[in-house]
Amino acid sequence: DGSVIICTGGFAADFGSDSLLAQTRPDLMHLPTTNGEHCTGDGIKMSMAIGAGTVDMESVQVHPTGLVHPDEPDAKVKFLAAEALRGVGGLMLD
Repeated sequence: DGSVIICTGGFAADFGSDSLLAQTRPDLMHLPTTNGEHCTGDGIKMSMAIGAGTVDMESVQVHPTGLVHPDEPDAKVKFLAAEALRGVGGLMLD
């Protein structure tokens, strides 16, 4: 009997009230994400359902630079603005 390590995608695009994000970092629920809409933690949830343990689930990276589409300023999923954009003179507005 040995340990099994499973690595799956993230869960930061799951904004449901019973999501992994709500359970582990409810303080981040109001923020948008630069994770794809597919990042809902399905692999983690399936593993937990059969008794898998987890570690460091509260360690969620918050990336400061998501592009805001003018037609959808309140969208919860943003496009990640890579560091390269800032490196060539992109302006960051708060």
